[in-house]
Amino acid sequence: MKNMKIKFIVPSWHYYIDPLKHQPYWELYYATQVKNAGYETSIFDMRNFNKDVSMEDRIKEINESDFYFYWIFKSGDAKEIYTIADYLKKKYPKSIHAAGGTHVDMCQEESKSYFDSIIVGAGENSFLNIIKDSQNNCLKEKYSEDYKLMPFKDTPFPDRSLLPKEFVVNNKLFSQFGEYPATLVYFSRGCIFKCSYCTYNVPRLLQTKSPQLIDEEIKYLKQNYNIKGLLLKDEVAISPNKKISQEILKTIEKNQIVWRGQTITIATLDQLKMARDSGCLELAVGVETVDNEVMKIIDKTWQNDKIIREFIDNAKKVGIKVKICLIQGLPGEPKDIVEKTIKFLQETKPDYASVSGFLPVPGSPIERNYKKYGIKFIDQDWNKYGHLLYRFSDEEDVGLPFEYEKETPFGKSFTQQEIKENMTTIQQWLDNRGMVY
Repeated sequence: MKNMKIKFIVPSWHYYIDPLKHQPYWELYYATQVKNAGYETSIFDMRNFNKDVSMEDRIKEINESDFYFYWIFKSGDAKEIYTIADYLKKKYPKSIHAAGGTHVDMCQEESKSYFDSIIVGAGENSFLNIIKDSQNNCLKEKYSEDYKLMPFKDTPFPDRSLLPKEFVVNNKLFSQFGEYPATLVYFSRGCIFKCSYCTYNVPRLLQTKSPQLIDEEIKYLKQNYNIKGLLLKDEVAISPNKKISQEILKTIEKNQIVWRGQTITIATLDQLKMARDSGCLELAVGVETVDNEVMKIIDKTWQNDKIIREFIDNAKKVGIKVKICLIQGLPGEPKDIVEKTIKFLQETKPDYASVSGFLPVPGSPIERNYKKYGIKFIDQDWNKYGHLLYRFSDEEDVGLPFEYEKETPFGKSFTQQEIKENMTTIQQWLDNRGMVY
């Protein structure tokens, strides 16, 4: 029965300014494992590079398969994927549809109503089990895999040949540094910190690829795609474990490649030196807020104003550019948050910065206990949930699918409109100084 046709669907990621910047890593990762098991596997990429082609017309191009698999990493993709699944069910009624990913983990009952089966947790074995069980007429409604039991360390890296070559190589990822054909990688999965606005730390676990596999993946990308730069999409690119971070950075260094990624502000000066020696040009850090009290409210207690400033200074000392990521609209923001933010930017002088709107994402501690944070309303229109990790353009409306009470446990709150105005003010300040890309 290995002649079964398996198709993974990549959503359009319409909320990104440039979808090419973001490779469908997890779809590739799981599709590779299905392919390696001997099944006929393909990927249909919904990212629409031809603006004249509507999503409806793109869906019509999807050929019949026995199984359609989806990985809903962000809630902002949910509505689109539900639409695709509904269309394909009607067109190909014998097909099986299954989905996993962070959104599915956090919205299991909703997801069950759209798919024949859902995957909770990791998908290393679940996708294969769904195929086998379906063939044996014993398909389950839900498959669960504990991330702690999954061998991410030794699992083969994604087979990029499942995508057209022009969808793998991206010349824009290092545009601020020069011409570097580049692509996206993950050398780790998860996060051990407990920020209350986040769900990528559920469970609180950081799994790292083995140095051998990292070395093999870089060599593969250089040999097959002439890659000269890597965007590390790891939640924490420089592991807090100094032994592990040293092993990874030494592995990258010997491959003579440039990279940028995101990390945490507690990275030490020695780690930053090793990162620079390994080819690191830029590090993004989730500062989120410059107000120490707000940091406590969102459980970012391991970080404060002093630690952030020290990180920026140390990065500059070793020659790494710094991008700080800010979120506006967090619980407990003081009335002068814009002024405080701009003052902080003026004093610390990061090279780049991004501004996002806060989202009470499904399953996060803030969303689960929203009244505790003074939130009176949360909209579940998933199309408004694409804004946490992206820089919105001047033409787009910011989602902000929630409202605060006038008076919260932390004092007077901002209205939706005021949050949008705060974001716009900071964004314009950054634009005027060339700090956005």
